[in-house]
Amino acid sequence: MPAMMRCFVVLVMVGAASGLLASPRSLIARPRRSTVVLQPVTNRIVEDLTSENQVLRNELVRKDAIIEGLLATLTASAMSTSVDDVAKVPLPLTDLCRISKEACDAVTPMLLAFYEKIADQRHGGSSKLKSDATYFTIADGIVQHMFIEYLFKGKFGQIVGEEDESVINILEKPFTVDDLTVPDEFNVVIEQTLAAVTALADRIDSAAYKQMTAFVDPIDGTREFATAHGEYVTMLLGFNDARGVPNAGIIYRPLTEPVTWAAGAKSEECAMGHLDMADPPNPKGMLVTDGRVSPFISTLIDELGYDRVRSVASGNRAMMLLEGKGGAYIRDTGGFAKWDTSAPTAVLEAYGGTMSKLPPFLKDQSLEPYTHLKTTKNLDFSPSSVHLTLSNAKNKAAFTKGVDVLVSDVSTIKEYSCVQGLVAVDAKAMDDLPKIHEAMTKAKEEGLWSKPFFN
Repeated sequence: MPAMMRCFVVLVMVGAASGLLASPRSLIARPRRSTVVLQPVTNRIVEDLTSENQVLRNELVRKDAIIEGLLATLTASAMSTSVDDVAKVPLPLTDLCRISKEACDAVTPMLLAFYEKIADQRHGGSSKLKSDATYFTIADGIVQHMFIEYLFKGKFGQIVGEEDESVINILEKPFTVDDLTVPDEFNVVIEQTLAAVTALADRIDSAAYKQMTAFVDPIDGTREFATAHGEYVTMLLGFNDARGVPNAGIIYRPLTEPVTWAAGAKSEECAMGHLDMADPPNPKGMLVTDGRVSPFISTLIDELGYDRVRSVASGNRAMMLLEGKGGAYIRDTGGFAKWDTSAPTAVLEAYGGTMSKLPPFLKDQSLEPYTHLKTTKNLDFSPSSVHLTLSNAKNKAAFTKGVDVLVSDVSTIKEYSCVQGLVAVDAKAMDDLPKIHEAMTKAKEEGLWSKPFFN
């Protein structure tokens, strides 16, 4: 049935496209039978139709990718339940949050042992630079390997990890991560941690989550981890339903004393954690990245009368909102991915807040999360509205610094890049969303350079 449904969707949309083309063809033919020349009008119609067809083709590709993701999740679960039925099945998400928290507790001593060595760059050979200019460490690879291959394997329909291309060996000595050899001094703590994680896996229901997709970011803020700023580092575990909507998750800071964390599942009214609350809170603080603030965000901050609060790492920013260290986190630029949004979206919603895409909110205040499914194409791509950047380009050679390119082909964008900005607030700021939307509208009208980038 799913395959038939997929074919039906494509046929209907192709039929619609044919309908669009039928009427203008008669217009194009009329100048040949008339003494009145309508060539400029005809050319404009043809150009409009060509543009519309390009948009339609891209939309067909995007929706086809979503259908592929849904079918892959259902196939992996070895079940024939329809998507509509899946949404009605209650899941023990609270239990999943509790076990995930215990798993984070279990890997923390190992993570701390690595941190004490890796943070000091004088211990050469413990870290290397990834191709996208973010640090990859031994700890990053081993933590993800334990979560995906030992804690979650066989429990979920699909699993997506940030470091999926890494090759890990923690069974035969010497232990290795890609071409790095793990120092022998870590062998005992790795073996102890692996045993603890494996034991926790036995407590996860082997059937309840088969139609869900797990997103794993083992160390969000790897650069901070490698430069001795561990207080900003988080582990992110997000759990998404068959449509890719975040349902539950945990954000866990392993290197604070004591550890701070937040987890939850909105559908089960579950919100748990230990937070480092601001005293006093800063509801008029706008969390901004450690990079350049765009003209749109700068104008928005001025319109709202907010102050800038410097922040790093996606998971840490979500925690800062929950802790009252800022009232909002809004960005119109890229540089983050869906393993950065899966768990934070679920946790913020469990606590009464939101993490949503910027364009729908800017249009009519709609709150739409990113789509979190295993895929080969970006499921939130919108043609001719995404700027090609070094961080979102699938082929980095296609990016040229200083050349602004609006992307029309979804295949040129990384499948897990977040390309539609972000609007995130905690529960206390939900009532401020109309005011924020009004300020956005004014900021957008300030001029060309104040329009949001969405890249």
